[in-house]
Amino acid sequence: MTAAELIPAPGAAPGIESFLIEPPGLGTALRISIARRVKPATGQSDGASAVVYVTDADYFFGTVVDAARVGSFGGDLAPAVIVGIGYAEEQGDLAFVSTRRFLDFYRGPRRSFAAGAYGSFEFGGADAFLAALRDHVIAGVERHVPGIDPARRVLLGTSAGGHFAAYVLAQDPGLFQGYALMSPMLVDPQSPIDGGLAPAVGDPVMVRLIEELPDGALPPGVRAFLSAGALEEDPGTMFADFAIISNALKMRAALARHGVETRFTQFPGETHGSVAGAAITRALQFLLPPVDAKPDWQAALAASE
Repeated sequence: MTAAELIPAPGAAPGIESFLIEPPGLGTALRISIARRVKPATGQSDGASAVVYVTDADYFFGTVVDAARVGSFGGDLAPAVIVGIGYAEEQGDLAFVSTRRFLDFYRGPRRSFAAGAYGSFEFGGADAFLAALRDHVIAGVERHVPGIDPARRVLLGTSAGGHFAAYVLAQDPGLFQGYALMSPMLVDPQSPIDGGLAPAVGDPVMVRLIEELPDGALPPGVRAFLSAGALEEDPGTMFADFAIISNALKMRAALARHGVETRFTQFPGETHGSVAGAAITRALQFLLPPVDAKPDWQAALAASE
C-alpha cells in the first residue's frame, strides 16, 4: 500500500486569516491573525459581534481561538471574532517575540534591563504599541470584518501583556469594554540608569497609575478580569519578586474603587507558565457572557424557585 502524501492546504486552519501590517513609528511589522466567529449549535448568532484582541499571539492565539469557538458553539460564550497580534519576524521558536514584547508592552522611559542568564531586554515602547493598536490594527480589522460592535471590544494580556492592559486602562480606557490582566506584571523592571524609575521589589506602580486617575476617568460598563497561579509568589521562583498575586489583588481593589466590575481568580497548583490555559477560559467566561445570560442575582433567584 502506498502511503498517503501530505498536501499543502490554504491557510493554517479553517476560518483563520493572517495579514501583515507595519504601523508607522513602531519599528517592526506585526502579524495579525483573525478567527471569524462560529455560529452556536442552537439559537441565532445574528447581529453585531464582540471582538477579542489578544496580545502575545505568538504564544496564546490558538488557545484563545479554541476556547472561544468551543464555548460559543455550545452557548456558554457570546460569539466573538478573535484577533491575534503577533510579529512578522517570529519564526516559531519564540526567539523574536520573547525580546520584542518587553519593548512594546511596558511604559516608558525607554531603557535596557539586564536579566542575568536570560539576557538583556529593551523596555519602554508602550505608547507606540498602543498607537499602532488603536490607529492601525483595530481600524484595519474592523474595516475588514463586517459586523463588529466597537462597544464590545475585549483586550487579553498575560504577564507583560497584563502590564500593557493596565496601561491601556489608564491611558485610553474607553478603547475596550473588557480587559483581562492574567498573571499581570504590575511592576516596572528597572536598571539603575539615567532616566529610569527607582527599582523596588514588587512595587505596584501600575496600581498607583489607576489609583491616581480622577473620578469618572473610567467609563461606565468597563469590566476587568484578573488572575494568577497560586504558585507565582513561591519563594525562590523566578517570579517571586514581582508580587503577581498581591499586586493583582491591589489592582482589583483600585479598579473597583473606580466603579469597574471585576473578578479575580487564583488557580491552585499553577505556576506563571502553566496557568495560561485555565486563565484564558475563565477570562472569556467573564468578559463574553452569552447575550441572553441573566445577571448573577437573577440566575440565583431562578435557581431558588
